[in-house]
Amino acid sequence: MSLSTSTIPLVLTVLLGATAAAQSRTPVPRERKARQLTLRAEEPPVLHPLHVAAHEVTTVTFDAPIVPESVDRSVLAPFFSRVAVHEDVLVLKASMDVPSGKEPVLTVRFAGPGAPAQVGFVLTTVAAEVDSQVEVFRQGRTAQDLGKELADLRARCAVTEPGLAMLRAQCARSGLGGAVLMGDVTREGVAVAYLPELPVSMGLIAIGPHVLYRAANTRVLSTSLRNPEGSAPWVPGFARMTPRGPSALPVRELPLLMQVKQLAPGERATVVVEWRTPPEMPEGTYFTLELLDATGERGVRWEQGVP
Repeated sequence: MSLSTSTIPLVLTVLLGATAAAQSRTPVPRERKARQLTLRAEEPPVLHPLHVAAHEVTTVTFDAPIVPESVDRSVLAPFFSRVAVHEDVLVLKASMDVPSGKEPVLTVRFAGPGAPAQVGFVLTTVAAEVDSQVEVFRQGRTAQDLGKELADLRARCAVTEPGLAMLRAQCARSGLGGAVLMGDVTREGVAVAYLPELPVSMGLIAIGPHVLYRAANTRVLSTSLRNPEGSAPWVPGFARMTPRGPSALPVRELPLLMQVKQLAPGERATVVVEWRTPPEMPEGTYFTLELLDATGERGVRWEQGVP
């Protein structure tokens, strides 16, 4: 069946119109964004926009624990096919673009004390972008708190710098030859002793033998630490040496050496601390030695002293 000459323009117009309509329905790709959001205790609470889109996953992470039950899933159900709430992560997958004028409001409450107590989001859809990852930082400290923390950190850096300088020098001359060049090993050799005292546990367990190496004025203690089952991961921090007896020597903090970055619950590893005895140290001076984590709270302690 042939089309008449007058019918052809009409058919072309209909086909072109259908093609244009189909093209207008083709979704425009959105740019996936990664953002950071800092909450400040001194600022009034506001609703923060969270850009979501159909079939896109939006992940919100928090630097402090949240209360999963504080997320109202019923408000999200009409627009999202997936809502997963964990201790510090919120995962959303939208089933549709959120219609204008129907944007749901989402409130997430923090688990611990401090301010702000919660954060609010308004979930919207925009044409140009979608939030694929948002990091939320809860800053519940005042400017005075931050200033005090900075001063404490500077003081600790000043205390640990001599020990770090010693380690940097040793790294530049590693191995046995480097130890000889540094004067850590002399022709008198290395003496090996064992600490008989069982250390006090402060959340960690020290497993013997506790080996003390002596060479010239250098001392190295090597022991094995185990993180009990059910405990939080243990991150090595520093060793604290407090002089005992007739001495005016200051308290020293020294770096801890461990081949792994942290001890998971149930794991054990060898930990080493090195120090030098000052030439002015009086005879009979001993030290209380603590091997601590980064917070200075969990570790082990030798009460009776290390020579």
